Amino acid sequence: MERTERRKKNWGELAIGGVCVLLGILLSVQLRSVKVNSAADATSAGRLETLQQLYNETVDSLETTKAQLEQVQSELQTYRDAAASGSSESEALRAEVDKLEMEAGLVEVVGPGVMVSLQDSSAANVTGDEADYLIHDNDLLSVLNELRDAGAEAISLNGERIMSTTEIRCAGSVVIVNGRRYTAPFVFNAIGDPNTLYSALTMRNGVVDVLGQWKIEVKVTPSEMLTVPAYNGVIDFQYAKPSTAQSEDTEGGAVG
Repeated sequence: MERTERRKKNWGELAIGGVCVLLGILLSVQLRSVKVNSAADATSAGRLETLQQLYNETVDSLETTKAQLEQVQSELQTYRDAAASGSSESEALRAEVDKLEMEAGLVEVVGPGVMVSLQDSSAANVTGDEADYLIHDNDLLSVLNELRDAGAEAISLNGERIMSTTEIRCAGSVVIVNGRRYTAPFVFNAIGDPNTLYSALTMRNGVVDVLGQWKIEVKVTPSEMLTVPAYNGVIDFQYAKPSTAQSEDTEGGAVG
């Protein structure tokens, strides 16, 4: 009888111990879960704060750029008004201002040339790398350089005027042009001699042939009238400035 009571007591103690161990395990799992969720919430909150900060900085930068553009346009209009006074000197100044505006890409221009459209390859992927069949910044730069070498006087890409300060670079799955993001299709408008531009792009082993090896779709269309829009950004020189020696030569006249 005593042995039976002792055995029941031992089993009871074991059962209580097992329950305590189980409760301890469950409590530990619960605490760990709370810590993980807390860490995840903190990470999400930090990421959200970072994205909000980037958004605010982008908005501020855009507003500053718009303000600078309005100021430059206002100053330019002042020069135009002054050049329209009617004297022969003013007419010469007006012609020079118009020429410089066109060369600087600050006015919309029209003329003959070629339109070049590029579309990502639709061929079956046999290399295993999807990037091999997409248009990249170096592909666009190859077309741009060919157009420039062939004498293009004004060029735009997806409506963005190509300037000396224009950047064309990949950023993930998009291409950035003048600070703006674009995806395929990409369209160049280039003003110049249509026959020369067309021949330069489509010559044997030229840029169209090279892109065609990857089944990149390139279409070159000559046109008698194309439009290249004006640059709508702001060129802000923070470090470059006119040479002091050049300014002194200009003020003192030509050096013999």
